[in-house]
Amino acid sequence: MEPDGAARADEKVQEFQSAAQQGRRESLELDESELNGWLSTNLALKGTHPAVPAQAITRQESVTSLAKKALAPNAESIEQVQSSVREVKVALGEDSLLAYTLFDLHGVDLSLELEGRILVRDGFLCFEPISGKLGSLPLLAGTLRKTADRLFDSPENKEKFRLPPQIRDVHIEHGRLIVSSF
Repeated sequence: MEPDGAARADEKVQEFQSAAQQGRRESLELDESELNGWLSTNLALKGTHPAVPAQAITRQESVTSLAKKALAPNAESIEQVQSSVREVKVALGEDSLLAYTLFDLHGVDLSLELEGRILVRDGFLCFEPISGKLGSLPLLAGTLRKTADRLFDSPENKEKFRLPPQIRDVHIEHGRLIVSSF
């Protein structure tokens, strides 16, 4: 990530917001460096702390059971994961993104990699997963779809993905995040 990516992104976002508020049709384009810089300065991430070594996992709470909790979220576990995210990085592809997230679940650091496409449906940001891994465990397509649906459509989260009324489209194109206004 380039050190000035966050500054460039902030400037572009402010210009985009200003144009949208004035009713002008505008597009915001962010490259990978700008997007990651903007995410690092605008997400409320948990402070870093040393990773819990694998031997610290108790017998009752194996990595498999932690994975099940992460993939079958209820309101309590969704809130815990959201509040324990330590790092988010995004790699932009031709028309998809690969998101890497490091989070603390019950005292154990887990990584989640999700590849997919973002789109707007009925004024909400949506994610169509292509592939994913929890740690080194590959996630099945059905599991990915159910998890994405549960995350984006759950009553606890749905409103968090509502876009401002002036946003018409969000997608990845040629390695750039494109946000378009009406």
